[in-house]
Amino acid sequence: MAAIDRDTKLVMTIMYVGAMAGMNVYFYSVYGTDLPFSALTHAVLFSLITIGIIMMQKSLFDMVVNERLEMWLLNRRIDMYWEKRKRDESQRAKIRESMKSNMSPYTNNFIQPASGYGEEVNEGFLKP
Repeated sequence: MAAIDRDTKLVMTIMYVGAMAGMNVYFYSVYGTDLPFSALTHAVLFSLITIGIIMMQKSLFDMVVNERLEMWLLNRRIDMYWEKRKRDESQRAKIRESMKSNMSPYTNNFIQPASGYGEEVNEGFLKP
């Protein structure tokens, strides 16, 4: 995996945790101050709520959305592979047709080597 992908994922994770913590701060400031707890109990409750929300949303995302995304990406890659194979095969067929149509008039027009030239040279070397 490229470094930019890791960095992007890290930044997005930090932003997500910050957004969840910010939402928790807002809702806890509105509704949590009415709870009859001490300061330490409020701190523990706030941290458990923040961590719980993040873990719950991540697990739901992993179970539901991630599976569908992975299957969609896998199917997309499979489709792209077969499209490429089909495109390559059509190119090969076009090349074969082009070679057949272009080479047919030239098959009988090859220049024949002059007779005797190779024989004279080879006879001089082969015979003592």
